[in-house]
Amino acid sequence: MKKLVVSILFLTTLAGSAFGAGLPKLRVGYVPEPAHGLYFVAKEKGYFKEEGVDVDLYQFGSAAEGLAALKAEKLDVGTFGTTAPLLFTSKGSEFTFIGGMMIGGQAIITRPERLAELNGKNLKVYKGKKIGLVKLSTGDVIFKGALKKAGIDYKKDLNFVEFGTVAAVVEAVKKGAVDAGLVYPPHFSLAEKNHGLKVAHYIEEFYPDYTCCRIVAHTRQVNADPETYKKFLAALIRAYKFYKTNPDETVKIYTKALKIDEDIIRNETYVKRVADSNPDPLRKGILDFWQHIRDAGYIATEYPIDKHINTAIYKQALDRVIKKNPKDKTYQAMLSFYKKNN
Repeated sequence: MKKLVVSILFLTTLAGSAFGAGLPKLRVGYVPEPAHGLYFVAKEKGYFKEEGVDVDLYQFGSAAEGLAALKAEKLDVGTFGTTAPLLFTSKGSEFTFIGGMMIGGQAIITRPERLAELNGKNLKVYKGKKIGLVKLSTGDVIFKGALKKAGIDYKKDLNFVEFGTVAAVVEAVKKGAVDAGLVYPPHFSLAEKNHGLKVAHYIEEFYPDYTCCRIVAHTRQVNADPETYKKFLAALIRAYKFYKTNPDETVKIYTKALKIDEDIIRNETYVKRVADSNPDPLRKGILDFWQHIRDAGYIATEYPIDKHINTAIYKQALDRVIKKNPKDKTYQAMLSFYKKNN
């Protein structure tokens, strides 16, 4: 009898291994930000494999580096801002936007003694100021978009100073070389903790629900095998529910994956809620962002960017998850958000 039980367990394990080995594989690239944490949750909780896809995660230091790997087909999926995917696509890269990972998240930091003059909810406090930024970062594009919406001519009324890295922006703010700087998570939290700088504003205060990191994949692969990407997004939808309803375990998962202080992750993710790790494609946000890039003069030519946005796969994945959990409030809220933003 004991031999029979051992044999059954062996065959069960073997079958499970064969099942895992037979799953379609996706190589997914990301940058180390807490708002990219849905990947870690889906991996840790087993959602990817439960949905029927095997995912390997690869960390990159910059959007340009990651998208170059995607273009070279060393990755199947990339999550690298909104600006870079739009630029690559407009220059001929066959990428398709299929989902999202981060909404919001950009902050304006300054020295503590400058907080008083930058106080308030009116962007006019930045007129005449010298602002440090990384060119073509999300903060660069969306802050200029917010200024334009507020009726401020940022090309005349502000002085932008471009730096090669976000670390250089933080250093310039620290030394007083600029009045304020545009940075993304976790750099503003690290700037506060390590250098005594302060967040003057989150751009979300002026521009709610703007798109940041989007999920892009090869158009050819998406069209040839939409089912695999549907499974991939279904796992992220489930991870979103976990992130919204299990903060303590989520913080531990993020901390383990990113090697960032637990207090920083908890503060950004749940206390101040500086970004939302939402997998929605946010089609309207992408098109809005595209217009801001063109308004800033970064792209002069017209391009049918909307043809590179596929919202159907996400919607089908969401419908599939809702069918299994029809009364779940989180999933119903995601459906309402989808209808509003796509």
